[in-house]
Amino acid sequence: MKLNLKVLPLIALAVALGATGVIAQQNQPGPTESSGGARNAKQASGMDMKNMKSQMEQMRAQMEQMQVLMKDAMAKMAAADAAMKTHMQTEQASMKSQRDLQHAVIDHLQTMTDHMQTMQEHMGMQEHMGTMPAPMNMPKQSGAGSDK
Repeated sequence: MKLNLKVLPLIALAVALGATGVIAQQNQPGPTESSGGARNAKQASGMDMKNMKSQMEQMRAQMEQMQVLMKDAMAKMAAADAAMKTHMQTEQASMKSQRDLQHAVIDHLQTMTDHMQTMQEHMGMQEHMGTMPAPMNMPKQSGAGSDK
């Protein structure tokens, strides 16, 4: 959103109006001038005052418009900040959930690895027992000598 603020021209106008007012005061007829000149100066001063009032009203309206625009911009910025905060909280929760899932997968893989290792050890023991010679069945002899 682009704000079209005309602050510097307003300041320049206020300075110019202030200078015009000072000049108008300096140009007011003194007691030594004739009454015709005093009347013309009063009329010119009156016109300057009306013109100044009009310009001051315009400036006041522009300032009020600027304040409305600034309040609107501030409200939009506050809303954007709130939305960003909510988004960041959501992202953090998502990252935590992802991390927890990764840990659960790692734990499960470790359990499977341990189980496979146990199975291999068990199978190895069975194979080892299978390669051992079978116990020999020798006939039992009774007595020390023969019966002849």
